[in-house]
Amino acid sequence: MKSFALIFIISVFILGCKSNNSNDAASKNPINNQDTKNLKNNEKYWQELIMHEIKDNKGVVNASIPLPESWKLNTNGFSISGPNNIRVKDYAPQSFMMNYDPSLQYAYAQTPMRSMPEIGQLIQEDIVPGIAKQGFTYIKHYELPEISKLDKWYSDQLYKSVPMQTLAKAYGIDVKDKEGNPALVILHINQGKTSSMENWYYFNSIFQADKNVFETAKKQLLFGLANMRYNLEPIMAYNKAEAQRIGQSWAAFNQKMAANQAAFEAQQRNHINKVNAVNDAIMSNWDSKNKAMDKNQEQFLDVIYERQNVQNSETGEKHKVEYGYNKYWMNSDGQYIATESPTYNPNADENMNQQKWQELNKIK
Repeated sequence: MKSFALIFIISVFILGCKSNNSNDAASKNPINNQDTKNLKNNEKYWQELIMHEIKDNKGVVNASIPLPESWKLNTNGFSISGPNNIRVKDYAPQSFMMNYDPSLQYAYAQTPMRSMPEIGQLIQEDIVPGIAKQGFTYIKHYELPEISKLDKWYSDQLYKSVPMQTLAKAYGIDVKDKEGNPALVILHINQGKTSSMENWYYFNSIFQADKNVFETAKKQLLFGLANMRYNLEPIMAYNKAEAQRIGQSWAAFNQKMAANQAAFEAQQRNHINKVNAVNDAIMSNWDSKNKAMDKNQEQFLDVIYERQNVQNSETGEKHKVEYGYNKYWMNSDGQYIATESPTYNPNADENMNQQKWQELNKIK
């Protein structure tokens, strides 16, 4: 089993980024002329943001990211660059696997195996030696929860050929160069795990800027990464191709796509594609609006994929299962049973009771 969706995910962050043309800044700026003058003269204030398009090598827009208008994508050898020596450099992804099935040991005898370590160990083993060669010193690391949330949402939309437990996390790693200037490493980790196999990978970028603007530019970069808006059409195209690759029929999916195309396009036209941000209050407004949009988007995808939200009453964990059944049961490996019978209990079924099954409750 290859690492699921690796090439497709990384293409959004690395391949062929180009910025979109912006409108006249004065027409979008809600502050008065005096405030505009102060904004230009004081780097402590945020710059105006616009949505930059992220395209793949075929010119397809995979996502849009809110960044200052003066920042550019994929120029001068950097994935992001801007004034005051603002620059983001991406590094090649690293992927790994681990086989837990004894019957497949021979098949993978020549393949290096590595299970995903704890985050602190991974940083010390992989990231710290790499940055040390470039003259940087590790200071500390921490999770970036809003970016983790977006990474997990994106991973959850991608087609998986078998049920699996998934993990997607993003971390910030504070470092400094030999002169004591600050820099930030942004690390993305993604894992898919079944009872027999584990596939995981990570990729990272390093952000640098002049010392006097570093903190402000850092906040703007993290805000942009946390509020990236993905185009659903490439995701759906990827899922369709993956399903066809393993022999599943997508005739029903195509019918639904045709029936829902008009509604989808209408929703996308109303999608936020530009935003002005000058302080933390505007960022708060953005966040509240996006939460509502994410809720609508999740419900929209649930209708397309015919998914039902359920919750494990014992652990509180939430899952998505196939819609249309009376009861659902899940074991400790994350495998579930869907049944139309309101009285069926796999714990009482001699063919299924070798392990414990927990009932899942339907939720909205």
